[in-house]
Amino acid sequence: MKLDELRLQINRIDEDMLKLFEKRMHVAKQIGEYKKEQQLPVFDEEREKTLLKMMKDKIEDKDLSAYYESFLIYLMSLSKDYQHEV
Repeated sequence: MKLDELRLQINRIDEDMLKLFEKRMHVAKQIGEYKKEQQLPVFDEEREKTLLKMMKDKIEDKDLSAYYESFLIYLMSLSKDYQHEV
C-alpha cells in the first residue's frame, strides 16, 4: 500500500475520532454540571481505576495496551479540565 493511501486511512480514522471526542466531551460537560449541582468532586479515583482496568482488559492488541492506557489517562485529564470549567 502506498503512503498516500495510508495517510487517507489515518485522515478518515481521525475524522471518526473527532466525532467521538466531541460526543465524549459533551457528555463530560453534562457530568460536570451534575457534579456541580450535587456538590460532588470532579475527580473520582475509583471510577478512573475501574475504567482503565476495564478498557485494558478489552483491548485486543495487547502490544498497544500501554499506549491505550496513556491515551485514556490523557483523555480523562482533558475531560476533568473541561468539567472544572463548567
